[in-house]
Amino acid sequence: MDKFEEFGRKLDDEITRLRKYLDEEVAPVTEKRTAQFLREVSDKLSEAAKKLEERVAARTPQEPKP
Repeated sequence: MDKFEEFGRKLDDEITRLRKYLDEEVAPVTEKRTAQFLREVSDKLSEAAKKLEERVAARTPQEPKP
């Protein structure tokens, strides 16, 4: 039974160490990359919306000014 308990403690320690690594090393880098990706996608979506608006404006007849 001692071996099983020792194995459990070692497993708990490794899980704690892994979680700390993920929280301190992986998550910040992932969040930074995700934020940059979202900014790039946002810029592309803004460009696409502008092009669509230009196409609609080109098709819509303009009323002459009095």
